[in-house]
Amino acid sequence: MKNRIRLRVHACASFGVWLSLLLGWTLTAAGAVHVDACASGFGNGSHLFPYKTLTQAVAEAAAGSNLSVQSAAYPERLTITKNLKLEASGGRVLIGTHAVKTAEICVPVMDHEQLPLEDPISCGSDPIGVHAKLYYPAVGPDGLSMACAGPFPLIVYAHGRRASYQALCDGSNPGPVHEDYREADGILTWLAAAGIIVISVDVSAGPTPIEKASIMMNTVSYACAESARRGSLLQGAVDPQRIGLLGHSQGGAAAIRAAACLNGNSATSLDLPKVDVLAVGLLAPALWQVESDVDGVGGAALVIYGTNDEHPLQVGDDPLEVYGSLAPPKHLVVVEGANHFGYTDGICLADDDYASTVGGLDGPAAQQLQQLTARRNIRAFFSSYLLGDSAQLDYLVQESGEQCGHPGNPPACGIPKRHFEDLENLGVNIRVCSCVP
Repeated sequence: MKNRIRLRVHACASFGVWLSLLLGWTLTAAGAVHVDACASGFGNGSHLFPYKTLTQAVAEAAAGSNLSVQSAAYPERLTITKNLKLEASGGRVLIGTHAVKTAEICVPVMDHEQLPLEDPISCGSDPIGVHAKLYYPAVGPDGLSMACAGPFPLIVYAHGRRASYQALCDGSNPGPVHEDYREADGILTWLAAAGIIVISVDVSAGPTPIEKASIMMNTVSYACAESARRGSLLQGAVDPQRIGLLGHSQGGAAAIRAAACLNGNSATSLDLPKVDVLAVGLLAPALWQVESDVDGVGGAALVIYGTNDEHPLQVGDDPLEVYGSLAPPKHLVVVEGANHFGYTDGICLADDDYASTVGGLDGPAAQQLQQLTARRNIRAFFSSYLLGDSAQLDYLVQESGEQCGHPGNPPACGIPKRHFEDLENLGVNIRVCSCVP
């Protein structure tokens, strides 16, 4: 018991010592040990002072104890080597990942008088705005409120641009372009499950990457304002010093522009606190209108390039040019056979020129592998640079050597140090170039 008191003095100061002395018997006696993800963090496993994490509860509980776990999500890597019984209390318990909830929201565009927006909408008392979808780590599988572990990093996502007349692989209509912000559920849900707030915003109202970038910056401003607003779902949940941007195609060009503006403090017309864009993810990014912005991106960058992205109406070699111009740290993921549109949930275009042949498959099956590949690498990237999970970086760094300049076409990239087991088993050919200081 003396050792536990000494450890608690180091971690929790005098209040923790008082708990240990007054209620210390609950730390060692086999019996009920209580865990609650929304506890204060100064608990000892009693009913009144539960542990905040399963990791601590398992470490402290005596063999034979019953762990009464309050309904919530516990995104922990848990190893149990003693005889313990875990029981859910008050609802379902999710272990190993955050629970993810979504909400349709409206993002006001505060500087709309300076932007030639197409078909904007009304955001309640704010006259001009755009649709968006919010993905967030929830308190648990049965709760709608924000998880208790915040503040969280924020990622703003901008979708690509397509022609409204283009049909899917089965010949059906994918719907109006102003609904494309909903087409990245697979990727964005994974990011929220890792512990990141994500807002996918409708940038179709912006005709060029410049206007799309302004919509992204307005979204960052909105999220920061909501984090400061009492009663908001996002109250206290957004960390403005851990901002990420993610974009596809022209949305990638918009992310380049927005990162250069935000990190260069040139978004002066918006009511923004000091924000730090630490990471920018680019899915088949276009260079149109943003060539001069690439060297101002700042932070870490990820570029995903598909070798079948060669149609004249697609981006061609632009992703390779972007990677070559970015400052380190930067990572290029080359997906053999991936096309331009396969990163979405459902937009798989019928024209043979857009064909995707990932993992030896084609059509919708290849698209699923392409999205899975992007999902894994995007999560590894943002987990590394926004969440500080350095182990994930091995998925983005090659076995030997660096490729800091233009990687050439075809890219002279090596294999990553670590493979995602499912991608390796599925036969997806992935290569990476990295330049890390």
